[in-house]
Amino acid sequence: MAAGLLLALLTGCRKDNLIPPIDTTTTPRAMGAFIENNYDLSILSAALKKTGLLDTLNQGGPFTLFAPDNNAFNNMGIRGTEDVARMNTDSLRLMLRYHLIRNRYFTSTFPQQLDNKYPTLAGEQIYVSVLKTATTTPDQETFVNGALIYPDSKRNIALANGVIHILAKPLKLTQATVQDYIAADTSLTLFAAAMKKFNLWDGLKTNKPVTVFAPTNSAFDKYGITAAKIAAMNVADYDPIVFAIYPIEMRPLHIFAPDGHLIPNPSPLGYGGLKAGIYSITPGYSYNSYSGEETSGVSISKWKNAYWYPNEEGPSEVNYKNGLVNADHLCNNGIVHVIDDLFLNPDLMKR
Repeated sequence: MAAGLLLALLTGCRKDNLIPPIDTTTTPRAMGAFIENNYDLSILSAALKKTGLLDTLNQGGPFTLFAPDNNAFNNMGIRGTEDVARMNTDSLRLMLRYHLIRNRYFTSTFPQQLDNKYPTLAGEQIYVSVLKTATTTPDQETFVNGALIYPDSKRNIALANGVIHILAKPLKLTQATVQDYIAADTSLTLFAAAMKKFNLWDGLKTNKPVTVFAPTNSAFDKYGITAAKIAAMNVADYDPIVFAIYPIEMRPLHIFAPDGHLIPNPSPLGYGGLKAGIYSITPGYSYNSYSGEETSGVSISKWKNAYWYPNEEGPSEVNYKNGLVNADHLCNNGIVHVIDDLFLNPDLMKR
């Protein structure tokens, strides 16, 4: 619902924005008219009408709109226009304004790097990353806050008063810290308890930026770890990385789920990953342009004998809870990814 879509921002490394190209489009249709007459954007159209923003997109500009299609809204639990009608108008307006930036930006405008920052009409920034690889065509992989801008005809839709890019999922905005986000999620109570027990909890509020992989209660259940067991743990008996691995040792990181292509190698012999102790955490992502499917996961490797091996103290790969819908929760001091397994089995991490 609207509250579930609203997520906030943090401050990453400062990068200068490029000046957008001059608008030379002669296409007569305005952005609002295009959306209103596109069946795949019917939920977005209903939301824009409810908030009065459709009129804004029929005049003035130029604007760049990152537009979630119906499937993107469906994956977030918004099934149709009747769900839009039940939303709080002010919250919905804020969320939609978060998808809008001033001026016309084609995907070729965005530099090939992580976290190009652009201010939105909501007053908060979005982060655009361009992840080109040797196996993709130029300008292929472009993301906003971790959400894919679809390729080919679904991007760079030039209209009279701006340009539209179709997104695979709505952008999420919350005005709370990583700690606040985790505390409010009832599926993360055991993770919160473990972070408190191991003196990591306060860092989720004060550190900025911080990227956290947060395992669900069911992930702890797999290993027989209850709230009582966490409370009874003697912190000194465990390798500190046992839970410090989830916020990547509180290192200043701002990593979305698809960012793995641009993560530097943790060692000369390793591959791209986030170094945490002797472990490497690597977000993986791919998009199949033929089926339109996104696949993702997080790999865990261990440095041993001068080489990276599959994780020995837990799974070598975990998934995001219910897929990418539970990745990339952007908060005002970091990013939370909700995962379905533990990186490390605490019983195997005793000194």
